[in-house]
Amino acid sequence: MPAKHYSLKTFVRTVLALRLLAVTIVVAVVFGAVAYLRGYDRIGEVVLLTAQNGIEWIRLDVQQLRERSKINLPSAVQQVLDRGKVYSRDRRHGEFTYVRFYDRDASVLGARTTPIGTDVTTLTSTIDSTPQRFPEANDNWLKTVEINEHPYVHVVVPVIGRNGKLAAWGEGLFRISDETVASVRAAAIETAGYVALIVLATALLLYPVILNLTRRLARYSEGLLASNLETLEVLGSAIAKRDSDTDAHNYRVTLYSLRLAEAAGLDSDRIRGLIKGAFLHDVGKIGIRDNILHKPARLDADEFEIMKTHVNHGIDIVARSSWLNDAGQVVSGHHEKYDGSGYPDQLASEAIPIEARIFAIADVFDALTSRRPYKEPFSYDETMRILDEGKGQHFDPDLLEKFAAIAGDLYERYCGRDDEELRNEVRGVVSRFFVGGLDTLRY
Repeated sequence: MPAKHYSLKTFVRTVLALRLLAVTIVVAVVFGAVAYLRGYDRIGEVVLLTAQNGIEWIRLDVQQLRERSKINLPSAVQQVLDRGKVYSRDRRHGEFTYVRFYDRDASVLGARTTPIGTDVTTLTSTIDSTPQRFPEANDNWLKTVEINEHPYVHVVVPVIGRNGKLAAWGEGLFRISDETVASVRAAAIETAGYVALIVLATALLLYPVILNLTRRLARYSEGLLASNLETLEVLGSAIAKRDSDTDAHNYRVTLYSLRLAEAAGLDSDRIRGLIKGAFLHDVGKIGIRDNILHKPARLDADEFEIMKTHVNHGIDIVARSSWLNDAGQVVSGHHEKYDGSGYPDQLASEAIPIEARIFAIADVFDALTSRRPYKEPFSYDETMRILDEGKGQHFDPDLLEKFAAIAGDLYERYCGRDDEELRNEVRGVVSRFFVGGLDTLRY
């Protein structure tokens, strides 16, 4: 899926702000979750210590009972558990609701259940559904589980005998108190809030810096685009003056092309390519020998074939620049004809790029209404009659109809003009499509 593009102004003022807000939310949630889990980890450490202490007391009680009563180990364990030694002395974090002991063969020695907020079956099924984990003498095992949407800590610790070796295992389910659960959640929310404030504060401090840098980037980009346009204008004028004694044709035909493109609803990206192509349409003539380019008489067939190669020369020239590459639509297609009789590729109808079809009308209109060494300018009516004769043959009928609707005004305003005011007007109109600060730069 192609990446979505925005104007730099929209990106900085809207998209970037929304992304910073999204990052703030994500970071806050992540750190809140970490704080939440870390809170239960700390409870797990307390539970583990409580279990170890409780098991040691139970071990001592079992040992003393066996010495006094001479009963077997399972009976001694069960009697001690029945006395209530399951409970911890400090119940701030919760209490054990299930305790079970195993011998070294993992056989059950005894168990006691004191359910709180649930039933015995649920507690035992939770224990039985968990894969047995019997740690080594110097290790422990614990895991946080949920029973009826309430957190418990499932713990298994080794029981060490008087000889310092593993004698049994004690297993328990510790129900975390409601107060502790509320405290952990409050701490997580508080941490998330602090993190969100820190990220937002950082973003607010950085955002003006980003905005200032972006505006400077826009100014630098405007300067670069202005330089490119100036170079485009100079290059187009140099080629035009080599072909004739004036570059006014380039300025007029650019205006005509741009007005027709707007009337045809051409988008801004393609209009920019059309403008470049209008200035550089004959750039390939730099590769044509002077005796052919400046021949005062009609070219013979061989000379005309050489003249036609200026299109391919022009394509080669603009293809070497990524910025001028979109001018190639006009450079390559401005001598194609709607009926397929043009050159160099005999393209027809809509196979000819629309930029080239637009430029062909503007180019011929200016040629007919301008004075040339070999002819006087045609009148407006005669020019439009000649254009109409080429409808469907040389020109796109639909585009020619749109041009006819604006041609009278263009003729009155620009026909035959060759003055600095004309050039300044073209520069002003063209700059709207290239230089507009943050509004025209893309991200």
